[in-house]
Amino acid sequence: MDGLCRYVICVVAAALLSGILTRLTQRCGSGEIVRMLCGIFMTIVLIQPVIGRKKLILDSELQGLSKQAEAISEEGTAEAESLRKEFIKQRVEAYISNRAETIGAEIQASVSLGEDFVPVSVRITGKISPLNRSRLAQVIVSELGIPREQQEWIG
Repeated sequence: MDGLCRYVICVVAAALLSGILTRLTQRCGSGEIVRMLCGIFMTIVLIQPVIGRKKLILDSELQGLSKQAEAISEEGTAEAESLRKEFIKQRVEAYISNRAETIGAEIQASVSLGEDFVPVSVRITGKISPLNRSRLAQVIVSELGIPREQQEWIG
């Protein structure tokens, strides 16, 4: 209600000022120009709340867009981390499989990563002799830091 009262007072004051200026300059040669300027002034005073509302609407829309951008950014960060984790996982699994091939074993490795994308456990399936299993287990411990307790051998 306070805003409406302020608006009405502004419109009345603008009308009074325009009327006084028009009356004072009526007999001068510049009366038409003053009337035109007073008309423009009155128009601005009358439409000012509409312009102010548009600004409020734009501000709220910008806030909404900002929230959407933040959500998209978080989603992108999560997707990038997921892709990074999957890439590291695949590289470690390929490394273990390649090391197994060098000792004559054919296996498949499935690695679990912990925080900071560090390998914490591995599941190895395939046929491998006990000697080669021991060798590969030692390689996994020494080169990847996965303790023997976290190595699961199937097959």
